[in-house]
Amino acid sequence: MTPLHFDYPISIAILYYGGEAGDELDTEEAVRGIEEALEENGHVVRTMRVDEKNWLKAVKIPGEVVFNLVEDPLWELYVKVGQRLEMLGRAQVGHDMKCFKYATRKAWVKNRMQKLGISTPNFRIFNRRSKISLRGLEYPLIVKPSRQHAGIGISQDSVVIDQPELEGRVKYLFKHFPGEVIAEEFVEGREIHITLLGNNRHVVALPACEVSFGGEFADNWSVYTYEAKWDKKSWEYWDARVDAPAKLPGKMEDKYGKLAVKAYRAFGCRDVARIDMRLDEKNRPFIVDVNMNPSLNYYDKQDATLASVYALDWTYEQFVETLVAITYKRVYGRLSDRIRERQLLLEA
Repeated sequence: MTPLHFDYPISIAILYYGGEAGDELDTEEAVRGIEEALEENGHVVRTMRVDEKNWLKAVKIPGEVVFNLVEDPLWELYVKVGQRLEMLGRAQVGHDMKCFKYATRKAWVKNRMQKLGISTPNFRIFNRRSKISLRGLEYPLIVKPSRQHAGIGISQDSVVIDQPELEGRVKYLFKHFPGEVIAEEFVEGREIHITLLGNNRHVVALPACEVSFGGEFADNWSVYTYEAKWDKKSWEYWDARVDAPAKLPGKMEDKYGKLAVKAYRAFGCRDVARIDMRLDEKNRPFIVDVNMNPSLNYYDKQDATLASVYALDWTYEQFVETLVAITYKRVYGRLSDRIRERQLLLEA
């Protein structure tokens, strides 16, 4: 795959939600990196931090392509912004709002993968009235909140080895998070992330990235926790390293890529997504997450998606412009000319 580029500058709007949590700070850094990359390539970039007071104004900011990074804790503002952008016919990077139901319902993702025969660890879904029982699952299990993203609610305590630990973790998650709780068999093996670009028949799997668990993980569970992803003050962040291309046996990377593409299409992903999987001792893959809003943070040197991008010998600027071009072509049918930006400016 070769990078895409525009012959003429276009305009891009970046809408985002700010905050002090690790994943929210990551988004703010990503916004800065995307803005700088696009401006370096000569494009016009407009950014706005979105809240309940200005979101209607924000969705009208001129931009031939829009990044919706308004990832508020309960996704309420994100949905408002995304739905209004669709109503206005804006070219939005990534999934549509119909597909969004899967981004915030891991239980629905698990059920759909099971229905379609997509390899995923065996699981059970609990609601607040469920009897907490295994029904055929084998320990250890990893227990997750269904309606969270970015590793929220996942820690070393998420892995349980017996019934009392399982009941305790489920009760903890019900107390702190809305929605269902998922318990799935914990695959004690390698963690592989595969980023995909494209739409329809033209979906490309980038080189696989591996998350390696070293250091203190030798005495702990090899889990890509919230702390490992975002907390730069934690031992987990510094002992979980990403590397691409992953060293995989024989033709296994092609096999894993095809599985990732199958999941990408099954959930209606667009433009970009990342499929996270674990490999067991026989190198059999099990998808553990479909990430429709992968981090794109230039300033995080442990960003799994960007590790795969750099394995292509692309620059960050080439990747961001390619992503914008993929979105642009999906909506407008071809790459830009000078007329469209002039029309948008006049309308604004």
